[in-house]
Amino acid sequence: MREKGFTFIELIITMAISSVVGLLLLVIIVNSAGVFYKESSKLSEGLNINDAQNQIRESIKQTNSIAVSYTFAGVTYTSGLTQLVLKVPAIDSSNNLIANTYDYFIFYSDTNKLRFRTFPDAASARKSQDQIFSTNVDQLKFEYLNLLNPPQEVVPSAALKVRTTLILRQKSGANYETTAATSEANLRND
Repeated sequence: MREKGFTFIELIITMAISSVVGLLLLVIIVNSAGVFYKESSKLSEGLNINDAQNQIRESIKQTNSIAVSYTFAGVTYTSGLTQLVLKVPAIDSSNNLIANTYDYFIFYSDTNKLRFRTFPDAASARKSQDQIFSTNVDQLKFEYLNLLNPPQEVVPSAALKVRTTLILRQKSGANYETTAATSEANLRND
């Protein structure tokens, strides 16, 4: 007469099958988490680059001219390939333009950071700012253009349009991925 229950061999086989299934589930979960992290990282980087480009473009549209340079506290910022110095009309507390008074907006790459600084005139209602728009900058490039078709490069002080190229580099798993964006904006014409 046979007793009911599992034999030792049946128990070992059941445990082995359960272990293999558990291991496969663990591999699937780890791979899914890696894909999720990688895709959310790409999304975050894409949003980051779009926000930075929008801020630069909107600032360019507010300015009447590109300043050759601006000095504050012994530091000189100079418009060139990696720095953009914008001379923006100052505003009063009602957002009206103040005649012949200017604030300065500066965009530049500082190590791997995209920085934005605002230096308001004493009469301006704008606040002084020092912001970091991105911490993953691989390359930042400004090109100064005229309004011809096709546009030609000019010196910064003669520019009527600015082309900005921003490349972000972010670690994704064991590798690095880059995201690039280019935009153009005309200076205001009033």
